[in-house]
Amino acid sequence: MSVATTNDTMPAPAASPSAKKARRTPAPQSSFAPWKDPNATPIVRFENVTKRFGSFVAVNNISLDIYEREFFALLGPSGCGKTTLLRMLAGFEKPTEGRIIVNGKDVTDLMPYERDAVNMMFQSYALFPHMSVERNIGFGLRQEGMPAADIDARVDEAMGMLELKQFAKRKPHQLSGGQQQRVALARAIAKKPRIMLLDEPLGALDKRLRQTAQFELMHIQESTGTTFIIVTHDQEEAMTVSSRIAVMDHGELVQVSTPGEIYETPQSQYVASFIGDVNILECRVSNVLPDGQLELNWVDGTGKFVAQPPPSGATKDQQVWLALRPEKVRIGLDRPATDVNAIPGKVENIGYLGSISHYHVAVGNDESVTALRANASLAVDNTINWENDVWLDWPADAGVVLIR
Repeated sequence: MSVATTNDTMPAPAASPSAKKARRTPAPQSSFAPWKDPNATPIVRFENVTKRFGSFVAVNNISLDIYEREFFALLGPSGCGKTTLLRMLAGFEKPTEGRIIVNGKDVTDLMPYERDAVNMMFQSYALFPHMSVERNIGFGLRQEGMPAADIDARVDEAMGMLELKQFAKRKPHQLSGGQQQRVALARAIAKKPRIMLLDEPLGALDKRLRQTAQFELMHIQESTGTTFIIVTHDQEEAMTVSSRIAVMDHGELVQVSTPGEIYETPQSQYVASFIGDVNILECRVSNVLPDGQLELNWVDGTGKFVAQPPPSGATKDQQVWLALRPEKVRIGLDRPATDVNAIPGKVENIGYLGSISHYHVAVGNDESVTALRANASLAVDNTINWENDVWLDWPADAGVVLIR
């Protein structure tokens, strides 16, 4: 479990389990949400797609719709099937079962060069070392037989968009990793595809440059109106750039939703743990209150919790897990006014990260807690130190009850 606070003076939780039901603050939402429109037509549709390599199932019966102008992320650990799914969309792999529809056309059996609407940027960038930047960018257009004047115009436009004109005559080995990444992206953009596929495009960049490149990708996607589909194992990257995320595990879709919804309302322990830091407490439902909230008994310690039920509901004596994001929970030296959603602990370790401090706290039956505290000022009242006895508490709407 990890716990956090940004302010020692935040209001205390509800005084009793029967207090008025708290409402969870909704995740930030964009007005762009075609997936909520029943009349919207997806530009990409996977219909019961399965891919086997011998006896190994890399992608298992996936159905998924992606809409025009989305920045869609396929997120998951290595080996979860995300790159295989992207390669099938690009045409480099063929599904064992199912269909892939692009812009209303079945492209399941088409070769990559026959998929005019789709272009792929590879993780390795795949730049030609003997060609200049401008020649690399125009390569695909020359292969298509486009007139030279049109190629020059497209290349100039792409270099201008990615600020590469000053490097036009350089060879790839004369560029930094970030500049090479922009050349590879410019080459893909120059073809003006309706769908851009990106396989771990920022994986070779250092952290600071990767963060800058993420916002560059977002700006390019918004300015071109191209549908971007990115494969990444970086949760922060997916949360930053995408309009929706598909979390994958063992070849299956675990949850598909907006970044805010996945973070705030994960549907399983796997998703909760994979996206950001989380505290997961094993509990048992002791009572279902009249307002629908659940009273929970903590299995690994003494404590009574109150939380909102999962969408599917829960019954008395059912085993559940309470997921708490670190920033949702308060930490302090003084005992809260109520024992509901409050547990004592002892600070074992402290890590200072500039903007926040991490407090590793022992609670319950040999459980470990990571508590976060924002360093909002130079002087902090009631400083918490090693070996201090502390209290952790949170409001009733802070936790998400999971049943799997």
